Amino acid sequence: MKNIGIIGSGAFGCALAHTFSKNNNIIMWSFTEEEYNSINNNHCCLSVPSIKLNNIKVSLNLEEVINSSDIIVLVTPSNTIRKMCQEIKKYYNNQDILLASKGMENDKLLSDVIKEEIGVNSSIIMGPSFAEEIGEDLPTFVELSGNRDLVEILNNDIFKVSYNNDLIGLQVGGALKNVVTVASGIVEGLGYKVNTSSYIITEGLKEIKEIGIKLGAKESTFYGLSGLGDLYGTSLSNKSRNKRAGILIGQGKDLEYIYSEVGTTIEGLDTVKDAKYLIDKYSLDCPLINNLYEIIYNNKEKSSIIG
Repeated sequence: MKNIGIIGSGAFGCALAHTFSKNNNIIMWSFTEEEYNSINNNHCCLSVPSIKLNNIKVSLNLEEVINSSDIIVLVTPSNTIRKMCQEIKKYYNNQDILLASKGMENDKLLSDVIKEEIGVNSSIIMGPSFAEEIGEDLPTFVELSGNRDLVEILNNDIFKVSYNNDLIGLQVGGALKNVVTVASGIVEGLGYKVNTSSYIITEGLKEIKEIGIKLGAKESTFYGLSGLGDLYGTSLSNKSRNKRAGILIGQGKDLEYIYSEVGTTIEGLDTVKDAKYLIDKYSLDCPLINNLYEIIYNNKEKSSIIG
């Protein structure tokens, strides 16, 4: 058994705490007293009460969590990763760092941000993994890159972890599938159906692969769990915040309304800016993502999502 510190007590952080606790000791860091009280007093996730957190310690003290951990799992929103790493560095003592957040920072992968701030290489875990389903102990299959020893530590009878040495590809697939999922939601919000959604997913995968290969990823990764698998699951499920946000955009709702309805963390709306930055930087041919960016941030006609 290892001592695992989960940095972040939102839905996905709670889901990972639940499944990792099957064969490890867990301590969670919570940013808010409300989440802390839900886990400490009611032994469940505040945002997804069906995720049970029995025999799991939670703390509001980051130093306590870091000092108690052999492995640190980062699962805060992507736009907070740099700041979180700056805080973690104050107490860091050569623990393994595992990134579970999905996103980018302009042209930087989140593993690069961790390297810049803490000075170490991190491992990555990605794949189709809805928090609710992990919490319900439904079979879930993900990929891990980095420290191969973590596969055995984290794997259990319903959370299946396989190894993939493509650190770049896992992150690009995990981040950009959120962007394409927003696009798939827009076509649904416009009233289009399966034929159109199938086109969006296919074109989206092509553009994810285009960007990923430019950054040094392996093409084969995008046909695996962290590419097609994650994109397929997220784009077809209304459990996804990114999908729900896209539907509301297609229905003509503004961003203020969308954030109030869906939540303040909608990774695809932020990551489309990063994707646009990369497309422009490398002069890539990615019309779907270009159109999505223009729809969201420059009020382009929403039907342009299909070209």
